[in-house]
Amino acid sequence: MHLSSEQVSEWALGDRRPAVERHLDDCRQCREELTRLQDSLRAFRQSVHDWAAVPASTVVPASRMAGFLRSLPWTWAGVTALAMTFVLLPLYLDVRQAEREAENARDSLLLDQVQARLAQTVPHSMEPLMELMIEEREGGQ
Repeated sequence: MHLSSEQVSEWALGDRRPAVERHLDDCRQCREELTRLQDSLRAFRQSVHDWAAVPASTVVPASRMAGFLRSLPWTWAGVTALAMTFVLLPLYLDVRQAEREAENARDSLLLDQVQARLAQTVPHSMEPLMELMIEEREGGQ
């Protein structure tokens, strides 16, 4: 079993636990992973030092910086609009789905009410009239 990335990171940052150290002594793969992490951190540290050593006036020409600053509000507006779309679109779709489900439930209830009305039998007092209408219809055919 190998060290987790968290254990490797902790060891590289100075948290030298004996069990991790023993594993690094025995496991070539974990030792190589630790070496790669340390090399990456050294390269990053060196690039930061190199960047800090360069005079600020040579880093970004003023004309480019002015153009960048002018376009920055539009960039943020675009990013904000995109983020709002990702946040609000699912909410809108959920509301539309809930509305459709509520409408389907109302339609189903109405159909049940109509079916109940159609299935109602004629009151006892109207049965002779219904029999008369059935006889009249059968006689006319």
